Amino acid sequence: MLLLLGLMTAATSQAQATPQRITGNATICSNSPVPAGWVITSSYSTGSCTGTSYLYTISDASTLTNATVCSYSPVPAGWVISGSYNTGSCADSGFGYYIRKV
Repeated sequence: MLLLLGLMTAATSQAQATPQRITGNATICSNSPVPAGWVITSSYSTGSCTGTSYLYTISDASTLTNATVCSYSPVPAGWVISGSYNTGSCADSGFGYYIRKV
């Protein structure tokens, strides 16, 4: 019985120690760091972020081959800017980029 309990505890500890990678889309306050490999696809005014008035929608670029991003978005390694456009989806900028994976 003790051996079984010990094995269950070890398996649970190991499962909890392995972080899971988040993919897809997320929202963060503009004063939070954008994770490496992610891009800012839109931003909005908000009253819910302490210390800033903007909320970013970010996307994991590893799941994309093309994207439209705000002009202040990081451009991941292996990506290039292929054009620009005017937008109302990037608060405090009004300007975005088309980017693509090379």
